[in-house]
Amino acid sequence: MGGGGGQTVTSGIDPEFIPYIRDVLSDAETRYQSTVKDPSKLVSGLDPSQEEALKAQESQGRQMMAGTGIYDLSGLAKQDLQSTLGGLQGQASMGGALGSARSQAATNKALLDKSGDWLSRRQELANAGGKMLGEAGTTRRDYAQQRLDAPHTAASRYFGYLGSAPQEQTTSGGK
Repeated sequence: MGGGGGQTVTSGIDPEFIPYIRDVLSDAETRYQSTVKDPSKLVSGLDPSQEEALKAQESQGRQMMAGTGIYDLSGLAKQDLQSTLGGLQGQASMGGALGSARSQAATNKALLDKSGDWLSRRQELANAGGKMLGEAGTTRRDYAQQRLDAPHTAASRYFGYLGSAPQEQTTSGGK
């Protein structure tokens, strides 16, 4: 009766690929080490035009919310309300109803409607400004998260290179 022989399986990198793998892994190791210490080497910074656009978007959003700058509608609203009041008083005067309760009620209603329209515009601008400011904040947060994730991204790439090296398998011994 004969005994069974053992079999040996050896795995490794095919020798013909070793010089290439050494070069790639050396480069990957150098890049990995440098990006772990400085994520800006892995994640590109915001372009100057992107940074400028974000600052403008934030400024515009704040102005819209506060009703300042070009979004200050108070002068236009005042002028519109005064014009409406003047027109209504002129109509009432020409119709002989100046000072009547009915005329005063109509004037009050017209001014209230106009004021409501201006308030609605103001609220729309404030909401749009809040949304704009939020979008700029989201862009900045996403960029900051990419920078925080940079070392992990570098490690994933590095170990991806290690794991994808060509392998050789040989079997020896056995019956």
